[in-house]
Amino acid sequence: MYGMGFPRARIARIMVDLLVPNGVDRPLEQRLSQARGKLKRWEMNQPFRDLVYRHAVVELDMSTPAILKGIGRKARRGRVDAARLALELTGRHAPKGEQAPTTVQVVFAGIPRPGGTSPSEDVVEGEAVEVEEA
Repeated sequence: MYGMGFPRARIARIMVDLLVPNGVDRPLEQRLSQARGKLKRWEMNQPFRDLVYRHAVVELDMSTPAILKGIGRKARRGRVDAARLALELTGRHAPKGEQAPTTVQVVFAGIPRPGGTSPSEDVVEGEAVEVEEA
């Protein structure tokens, strides 16, 4: 229930009989107080928090299709930020801060044409020129 976002008080109310099984003869408010105390102690336990976190991440991951549909719906309605995010997620838009891959062109000048000399006798001279695209 923590991983689904329920607050401690609501979890205590729902699970009071499981959290305080020996207090059936005590008043409900006293049992709820004990249940909240037990939940609070669990919250201080790192392995418990790790389990809650893992569950919440799985829950979020499973809702990804619905999230993406919502982004698409907002983008179609004209929300520029949603459209930009949708295009970034699909790889069709790169934000200004990111560099596009640099294109390198190697240009050889003065390469002799094949002809009467053997390839081992040809000397190839040239220089590489880096060209950046804007």
